[in-house]
Amino acid sequence: MEQGAFLAQGKIVFRQGGKEHAILDCSEISLPGEHNLENILAATIAVRLAGTKPSRIAEGVRSFTGVEHRLEFVAEIRGVRYYNDSKATNVDATLKALEALPGRIIVILGGKDKDSDYTQLRAALREKAILVLLIGSAAEKIEKQISGTVAITRGDTLDNAVELAAQSAHAGDIVLLAPACASFDQFSNFEHRGRVFKALVQEMKTGEANKNPANTERRNAETFGK
Repeated sequence: MEQGAFLAQGKIVFRQGGKEHAILDCSEISLPGEHNLENILAATIAVRLAGTKPSRIAEGVRSFTGVEHRLEFVAEIRGVRYYNDSKATNVDATLKALEALPGRIIVILGGKDKDSDYTQLRAALREKAILVLLIGSAAEKIEKQISGTVAITRGDTLDNAVELAAQSAHAGDIVLLAPACASFDQFSNFEHRGRVFKALVQEMKTGEANKNPANTERRNAETFGK
C-alpha cells in the first residue's frame, strides 16, 4: 500500500508519501463491530488528506460514541447491557449488529416485513443468540424462517418484548433491538421505535435504582431528616 489507512499491531496507521503515522490504538475505539472499524479507517483517510493532524483525528475517534439508533448503547441494568439498533431495518443490518457484539444476545426482531429473507439470520442467531423475541406483523414469517436455530418467544409489542427480555436475561447477557424490519406497523418511523425502546429501558433502570436500599435510605433522610 502506497498510502492510506490500515491496521498494524492493534493500531490504526496512516501512510502517505512513504511516512507512517500511528493514529490511535484500536482499544480506544468505543464503537463495536468490524463495520465501524472500516468506517473509522475511511474517515481517517478523508480527514488526514484534508490536513487534519493525527492527534486531532485520535481525539475525534475517542470522543465519538456513535449515532442515535445505530447500535447505540442505552444502559446496563443488573449486569445486562441494552443496545438500540432500531435503524437495522433490513436483514443485512441486523447481521452486522449480531456480528459486532459478543455472544449471549437476546434479540428483538420484527415489525413490518420488507419482503426479506430471514433465513439469512439463521447461522448468526445460532452462534450468538440465546433468545429471539418477535414483535409486529412480520413475527409469524420470521418465526417460520428461523425456527430451530434458537429459542423463540412472541413478544407482539415492543414494551412486552422488553419486559420479557429483562425477565430472561442474566448478568453478562445483551438485549439487542435490531428488528430487520420496517417500523410502520406499530411506529411512525425507526426513530420513534428507537426512542420508545430507550424510554422503556430507562424506566426499568430508574425502577432498579429506586429498589436500591441505599437510595431508599437516602431519600428517606432527605424527606424526613435524621
